[in-house]
Amino acid sequence: MSTAPLIALDQILFVLVAGLWGAAGGFALAAARQPGDAGTARRTSLAAAALCAAAIVMTGLRVLVTILLAQVGWWFVAEKVTLALPLVVLPGLATGVVSLPRLLRGAPSALAAFPPLVAAYGAVAGIACGVIVSYPVTVSDAVAVLTLFTGASAITWRILWRGRAVNRWQVAGVTVLLVAFVWAVTAGWSGGHLHDGHGTSAAGTPVDRLIGPRAEDARRFTLTAKAATVRLPSGQSLDAWSFNGQVPGPVLRVRQGDLVEVTLRNELADQGVTIHWHGYDVPSGEDGVPGVTQDAVRPGGSHTYRFRADDAGTYWYHSHQNSSVAVARGLFGLLVVDSAGASATPPAGDHTVALHTFGGRVTTSLDGAAPTDLLATSSHRPGTPVRLRVVNTDTLPRTVGLAGVPFTVAAVDGGDVPGATELTGRRIRLAAGGRYDLAFTMPDGPVLLSADGRPGLLVDSGGAPATAQPPPASGPLLDITTYGSPAPVPGRADRRITWVLDRTLAMVDGVPKLGYTVNGKAWPHIPTPVVREGETIRITVVNRSGDTHPMHPHGHHVQVLSRNGVPANGLRMDTFDVEPGEVWEVVLVADNPGLWMSHCHDLAHAVQGMEFHLAYENITTPFDVGGPAENHPA
Repeated sequence: MSTAPLIALDQILFVLVAGLWGAAGGFALAAARQPGDAGTARRTSLAAAALCAAAIVMTGLRVLVTILLAQVGWWFVAEKVTLALPLVVLPGLATGVVSLPRLLRGAPSALAAFPPLVAAYGAVAGIACGVIVSYPVTVSDAVAVLTLFTGASAITWRILWRGRAVNRWQVAGVTVLLVAFVWAVTAGWSGGHLHDGHGTSAAGTPVDRLIGPRAEDARRFTLTAKAATVRLPSGQSLDAWSFNGQVPGPVLRVRQGDLVEVTLRNELADQGVTIHWHGYDVPSGEDGVPGVTQDAVRPGGSHTYRFRADDAGTYWYHSHQNSSVAVARGLFGLLVVDSAGASATPPAGDHTVALHTFGGRVTTSLDGAAPTDLLATSSHRPGTPVRLRVVNTDTLPRTVGLAGVPFTVAAVDGGDVPGATELTGRRIRLAAGGRYDLAFTMPDGPVLLSADGRPGLLVDSGGAPATAQPPPASGPLLDITTYGSPAPVPGRADRRITWVLDRTLAMVDGVPKLGYTVNGKAWPHIPTPVVREGETIRITVVNRSGDTHPMHPHGHHVQVLSRNGVPANGLRMDTFDVEPGEVWEVVLVADNPGLWMSHCHDLAHAVQGMEFHLAYENITTPFDVGGPAENHPA
């Protein structure tokens, strides 16, 4: 069984175990307090014994699941082994030794009822661990859980052995004190803060000095954020935000080596804007993250970005101010950097394909045209080389398929794939924010690009009618981390970092809520790794949650070393999907000094806490989240 089903089974078991122990304790207590009817008392006692036995069996099954998860990694079981299981296993053993024999003999007592009741509290503490404790387990986590468990057990002891009920005001007072103590202890949820480089008083190089060069021969573009309307062919009309009145924004196409200069103007009524160059390793001051590398451009304002287009490939750009809203509403576009030796005019078969959801429907935009929720079309003569630059601008993964022709995945996230081999009928999972360049030679018949099984683009040869289109690809999924030839990877690591992704109770926007966390904390309280230029950083990414997290470190590509313990091909990526229960190992070379945001590119997860920083030594920023500029990067 893979890790994700084990995690799901464990979650079912800890609720089931709590229910069984609670019922067992309740029946044992009822049997102990049964009035003089011996027959009823015996039946209640036997029912309690049966429930105790079932609870012991289910607890044993949970121990087994924990052992299996431990074989994957300590990240998945730390709070179970150190807190949750001891609190239920030890009183469970006491139940088997002390309570079960008495209940089976029909001799219930307070002594027989106490262990299953305590086991029930331990099982409930296990549920609490699943909600409030992640990895690593902290002292505050342990104190909070143990305080509540001990308090409940002590009150139960008093009730059973003092022979009278506790005054309700005493219970209320003790409860308030316990909650206050736990709240004080669990301030650790919000422990930590933004990198010390935040603030104008910090010493070092300000990030806004790490910018691109100026040149008279720059390729200049202007992008104006303004309101627009998206009209889908199916009939829906949707209010949107646009660049230059277009959704998506214009395709920016330059050549490798060009100096790119983009002036952003904001004509939106009440929304700040930036431009983040997704996947392009620009200087840090050009990264477009409000509160980190700049202030958001307010309505009526402007900002100019400059960078050298050193790396050829397929990329995209989008606003990073309130990005979970802005990108969904249309503030994005595509960036293509042609290789230095390429023709000044792109080949006829070279197309950009943007996938985006509008109005609940997955749409396709071909070469920057208006999105369609029907079938986009193109036509090429047989023998024409075709390259489809497919970009997932959504916040969820898309399963892409190409039917009607053998093809190669020529590039991933802008970088060429060495040793790419032909595929037929295979499907490929494309992470949110990721890009695949699919290359093929145009056959005599039509070729169909599908997304999640929905026809998206039909490339016709001109000789076959549209009704002859092939069905969407339905072949097995390709593991992109083992595709192509292995690429060389750094042989040593100067530093190791672990990102444990989870969904637990955390301080989000100053309020305790169920958020998306990294190492048990949510933005902005996730500790910031501080690295030195030139270091090689080995990062282990562990997903304990039930959600897929497309992780996107700004300013760098990573090379994939392994996925779930299976050696990978060293593929360079800037957005990689970590599915539930998965463990990825990637390596990042710290070759681009700055302050960099990293986050889950399911932007709803980012706004609920799953974003953090990677910082270089002695790099500072005068910008901060919130404040007069109302900077909100997620």
